[in-house]
Amino acid sequence: MMPNEARLRNLTYSAPLYVDIRKTVTREGDDPVEEFYAKSFIGKIPIMLRSTYCLLNGLSDRDLTELNECPLDPGGYFIINGSEKVLIAQEKMATNSVYVFKKKDSKYAYTAEIRSYIENSSRPVSSLWVSLLSRGGSGARKSAIGQRIVATLPYIRQEIPIMVVFRALGFVSDRDILEHIIYDFDDQEMMEMVSG
Repeated sequence: MMPNEARLRNLTYSAPLYVDIRKTVTREGDDPVEEFYAKSFIGKIPIMLRSTYCLLNGLSDRDLTELNECPLDPGGYFIINGSEKVLIAQEKMATNSVYVFKKKDSKYAYTAEIRSYIENSSRPVSSLWVSLLSRGGSGARKSAIGQRIVATLPYIRQEIPIMVVFRALGFVSDRDILEHIIYDFDDQEMMEMVSG
């Protein structure tokens, strides 16, 4: 069957898929019994037009015209029940991983994002952003010294200073909070960033 016939007759342009199956049965106390099934039919698989397995592959423009196919058609799609179907790639960021972005021409110098997701749950993905404000950035709330770190929490529209978030999590003293942000108190550059 040619692709145009599949379009006109509302059929799927496909090929049968045959596999060789080797089955080994092992029972306790017995030797393994091996069975072999050659060329077992397991179903039909759609063929992408103009692919290696397509009947149109390698035909001349004249041959394609005789088969009622457009010579300019690049292929790359499937014919399922007479309709042309295309696979669309979807790209999605992985969940439960921290991504850090360096920002340009923004009020933030860096932004860290984590998308939290509970596996086997119907709850939607929850995103948390922690941002380091740019030094000398615009805005009335910028600090006079250092760079502020703010968090954007789910369901809360306003930016929250990171110190407030840590206090809400139960860390009382500034030193406890800084120990979770800065691992080395001798790192002067990092200390200047968060002082303010």
